[in-house]
Amino acid sequence: MLIKRVVFQTEAVKLSSHLFCKLVLILLSGTFLQSCASYASHATSMRDGLLQGKPHLSLAIAEQKDPDQEEVISSLDKGMLRRINDDFSGSNQIFEVAKQEIEQLYGISITENLAALTINETLRGYQGDRYEQLLLHAFMAMNYIQLGQLDGARVEMLQANVKMMEWGDEPEEDAFLRYLEGIIYESLNELDSALISYRKAYTVYKEKGGYQYPAAPPGIKKDLLRLLAKQGLWSEYKSYKKEFNMIDGMVEHEPVKASKNMGELVVILNNGLAPIRTEAALPIYSTEVQQNLRVAFPVYRYPKRRLSTPRLFVNKKNYLMETVADVDALARYSLEQAMPGIMLRATARAVVKYNSQHSAQQSSDLAGLLMTITNLVTERADTRSWTTLPQEIQLKRILLPAGEHNVQIKMQNAAGQIIDVMGEQVTIYPGQSSFLIKHWAAPAAKKRQNE
Repeated sequence: MLIKRVVFQTEAVKLSSHLFCKLVLILLSGTFLQSCASYASHATSMRDGLLQGKPHLSLAIAEQKDPDQEEVISSLDKGMLRRINDDFSGSNQIFEVAKQEIEQLYGISITENLAALTINETLRGYQGDRYEQLLLHAFMAMNYIQLGQLDGARVEMLQANVKMMEWGDEPEEDAFLRYLEGIIYESLNELDSALISYRKAYTVYKEKGGYQYPAAPPGIKKDLLRLLAKQGLWSEYKSYKKEFNMIDGMVEHEPVKASKNMGELVVILNNGLAPIRTEAALPIYSTEVQQNLRVAFPVYRYPKRRLSTPRLFVNKKNYLMETVADVDALARYSLEQAMPGIMLRATARAVVKYNSQHSAQQSSDLAGLLMTITNLVTERADTRSWTTLPQEIQLKRILLPAGEHNVQIKMQNAAGQIIDVMGEQVTIYPGQSSFLIKHWAAPAAKKRQNE
């Protein structure tokens, strides 16, 4: 009788252990995967609203409080969606939260680094890639411009410049940020500073165009020549003009403010949505443990999307907008540059997990099983990125007579059909710059229903 009872208790323990393992598997898988997936599902939901032409729904999703959302990525998305919904002041308030948090994260804690090494990189605070940090300043500057506060926009450019200088002897320059900086300085009549910015913008376009950035747009060439002429720097003017291979008729020699009855219209279109990262995994052989180890890493699984083409009309006259920033290319380039480090850390993390699993297995089968489950569930790629950024930024500067002007941006699909029209009356003031800044990802929902 005693033997039967012992056998029964042993079997009960085995059964309990089996059930316990299943329970742990369910809890670990459910809780951790839900946490890992929360960002991806949240980002997808926000983008769905924009792609359906319902930015207010995207904003409502972004404003929902979620303890799993990180301060930086959450604030970046809220800030962008607030500005898309024309709340420029509220946008800058939450952008400022992201900016301050990014500054604090420059000194990453030892605990976060250890967690990233042993569990996964999503446990490290998200600072944003460098191009995202610079675009944060650019969009805050655009908010200030639309609030009529050019001095605030100037401050953002100065802060971005300090950040670029902090990144080493060869600072990470951004062509669009430098171009926008020059436009802001010129609008404030700080022509020397504007000229410096245009030079830097052109240099970045020239050196990195076609890969990280679009080829140097005609606008930056004309702006550079125009200010060189204004400042009387004829030797440099002739050198650049020869390089650009332009004829005199293509170049505006006088700056906008030289005409008493003319002003400038600056149109900026944030077109489409930045690419979204997904996860991939593959086995990598480790010489340290002489085993194939599974590692997860972020990828851009889908190629660049074809954007609708903007056609700009001012008083029924058609103008060609120019691509001044390719955020899609910046995102892919940034991940490509980070990938060697990502894979190195992922492999090192896989070795740590393998060793912990091996040690647990020596302790008991149950401990080994639990560690195996934990390692499997926690091996996740860091797919975080600022997904509410535009895919491209397009710009056009036009010299116009002072007064009211009817401005329309007509979005044209691949078949040549006009699928959406954004219109606005813009007042041009003598010797000043007026700005029209829009976002577009899809036709507005109410317009699509009437088609």
